Amino acid sequence: MSAKAPEFSLEAVAPGRYALSGRVQLDNANQVLEQGERAFAGQAEVVVDLAGVSQVDSGGLAVLLEWRRVARIDGRRLGLESLPAQLLAIARLSGAEGFLTGPAG
Repeated sequence: MSAKAPEFSLEAVAPGRYALSGRVQLDNANQVLEQGERAFAGQAEVVVDLAGVSQVDSGGLAVLLEWRRVARIDGRRLGLESLPAQLLAIARLSGAEGFLTGPAG
């Protein structure tokens, strides 16, 4: 039996600040999305640090874009820090880099 790849963790590190770590990929994207939506609800400003993300694919990109979209609809500011190079490469190829790196609003 092979070892299962590590899952993700979304941890509050300070008021409005979160650290996302582990895998953020297609197979767990819905879980990451839902956990973030629950954690961020009711907050005017949120910052997510992605320095601990070890693996990311297009599913991870979709999660972050959806978090930003929902934040905009809810009138919340959502900033993203320490974006992994792999994520930026995927975003660049798909034309979505500006949505990740643009203003938090």
